[in-house]
Amino acid sequence: MEILNFIENKNLNLNKTEYYAAIFGLTPSKGARSPKLWNAAFDGLNFPGFMYPMDVLPENLEALMNNLRIDKRFIGGSVAVPYKTDIIKFLDDIDEEAKNIEAVNCIYRNKDGKLIGSNTDGAGALWSLENVYGNINGSKVLILGAGGAAAAVASYIAKAIGKKGNLLISNRNKKKTDKFISKLSNKCKLKILDWPVSYEQSKNLDIIINCTSVGFENPFKDKKGYYSLKYFSPLGKINDNTRITKLDNFDQQYVLKAAKDISKNLHETQLFLSQHKNLLIFDIVYQPQTTCLLFLSNLIGHNSLSGNGMNLEQAVIAFDKTTSATGKRNLNQNEVRKYMIEAI
Repeated sequence: MEILNFIENKNLNLNKTEYYAAIFGLTPSKGARSPKLWNAAFDGLNFPGFMYPMDVLPENLEALMNNLRIDKRFIGGSVAVPYKTDIIKFLDDIDEEAKNIEAVNCIYRNKDGKLIGSNTDGAGALWSLENVYGNINGSKVLILGAGGAAAAVASYIAKAIGKKGNLLISNRNKKKTDKFISKLSNKCKLKILDWPVSYEQSKNLDIIINCTSVGFENPFKDKKGYYSLKYFSPLGKINDNTRITKLDNFDQQYVLKAAKDISKNLHETQLFLSQHKNLLIFDIVYQPQTTCLLFLSNLIGHNSLSGNGMNLEQAVIAFDKTTSATGKRNLNQNEVRKYMIEAI
């Protein structure tokens, strides 16, 4: 099949069900949870579909989407890092929520057969956070990151904390934070901070939300080789110049070569967290469940929240939106949530 020419994991049987969905990313086949959740819901609801992980390189993303658009059995799916913004130009349209956020994590096919982008990250994050913390109106919140996920989360958090709330945003690339000022400043008090954040800039915080990929389990790859952010925290300086040429014994090799940089980063994180009291640290990364940031937060005595709840809820909303758009079922998030929870 033509579609398989544009993905790296070519051993997929796309013909075993009437419909199929996919999650797109660099390496979702290495452990993305969406296929497990979606397929549990497909089975529970007796919906004739299946979700596949599709590992796609940046240069093949456009061709892949063009071919999927032609195959009417493809109903949509999920979008993972790093394509939540890049994929927009290869879709037919995006809904209002995604336009406001300028990022997509969900795709569905509308009644005209067009591929539409949506975003369920923000709703999933707020649901997960308030489930643990309670109402966040008037809170002082620090968001780390300014990518697609951060934009979605910030949009919902800004509205939830309201005019009395304070939203602080820090990102390694300060230029990316400019878009937050115009879009969120009318919802709450907003301030852009340096990276990494200092204690002096962030006194009296209530909540920290990591929306970066720092802490993510799987290695990344660029032209120089493989590198990892798994052993770092977004609250300290990150020197990610270390590269490994092969994935064999990757973790062991990487930690040995980057030990000094990792140690410095974790020390700075520990110092920052020790200066604060009674924080809730929310890391939207869910692989691993306990990131370095959450591990240190727990050691110091802060409350912590992993990305598992957010990942579940955004999947519930995305599955419901995508499958109901086929006309084969009605919206029912409670039903979807039930089957996905059973699969965890």
